[in-house]
Amino acid sequence: MSVLTAARCRGRGLARVVASAVVADALAGGLLPQWRARPEPSRRVARALGFREAGAQISLLVRR
Repeated sequence: MSVLTAARCRGRGLARVVASAVVADALAGGLLPQWRARPEPSRRVARALGFREAGAQISLLVRR
């Protein structure tokens, strides 16, 4: 799961509200939500919703 917020709208708690609803819906549907957060503000939202860090993520650009 990922929540993108326009720069001018950040800091208002919008990501937390949206993510909270998505997590509740996923859990109600028997799913296991995952949050992939790199920037610290995203990590703070994830922690506030009860997510715990369980690994690392890497992105690679493969040129041909």
